[in-house]
Amino acid sequence: MQWKGQSEIKSGDYTVYYSGGERAEKGVAIVVHKNVVRSVVKEIVYNDKIIAIKLQAEPINILMIQVHMPTSEHEDDEVEELYGVIEEILEEDGKANTNTIIMGDWNSVVGDEPYRNIVGPHGLRKKNHRGQMLINFCERNGLIVTNTRFKKAPGDRSRHQLDYVLVKHRFRNSVKDVQTLPGADIDSDHNLLVAKICIRLKKIIRFQKRRPQWDLEKFNTQKQTLQDTLEGKLGVIKRDSGNVEVQWKNIKECVLDTLSDLVGEFEKRVRKPWITQEMISKMDE
Repeated sequence: MQWKGQSEIKSGDYTVYYSGGERAEKGVAIVVHKNVVRSVVKEIVYNDKIIAIKLQAEPINILMIQVHMPTSEHEDDEVEELYGVIEEILEEDGKANTNTIIMGDWNSVVGDEPYRNIVGPHGLRKKNHRGQMLINFCERNGLIVTNTRFKKAPGDRSRHQLDYVLVKHRFRNSVKDVQTLPGADIDSDHNLLVAKICIRLKKIIRFQKRRPQWDLEKFNTQKQTLQDTLEGKLGVIKRDSGNVEVQWKNIKECVLDTLSDLVGEFEKRVRKPWITQEMISKMDE
């Protein structure tokens, strides 16, 4: 992604949370469908290498982190610094009761040899130095490299495996499949990566402010008084200077305040219980 600055934009059914640099050269982003946006409870924007969002879900929340690690042209110290930033985010928002998913371009090769429960048997190529750094990071934070747990299609081996999806070891069974789509030819040594993860977002209900139910019987009896009072108050508002939005706000408040003072809300009748304590006492006799 090559956008400047940090923000979010809406495009059709999707919202893009992005973080770029001062120039439109590099950046990271997370794209969220409109049905998921209301579950986003926190945005964590660090720089053009790291961005994260936190989702409200059941039974525990989800932390999604998108990363873009430096290439081999950069020093290891820069890479370790970014690993430190990710660990700070994990400490702050990805504690034990949070399902953490870290994805992106790690510019690392973890290799084709299984390592404990971190690297599975289906990795590609020989592990390099940056791959060992990634494995060490996973070992410190209880993460696994999900790509290496699933067998690849034959066409997947024609390119490097530099992009990974990491999850906590305790949530490994939520990952049902991870595969690459080598058919997307974009003149890159990367493959499009797709992961199927079973999660359940929490249903977010946005409560709207209850509209008042006015006493219509009293309204009819006070109709002339209401009219006279409103005409006087609205006349003052019209003489006041201000833009359209301010005038509309004043008119709305004027009408509601007048209705509240002269009419009031309808009081619901409290239904009597179908069985009373006296009836229960009779039954006991």
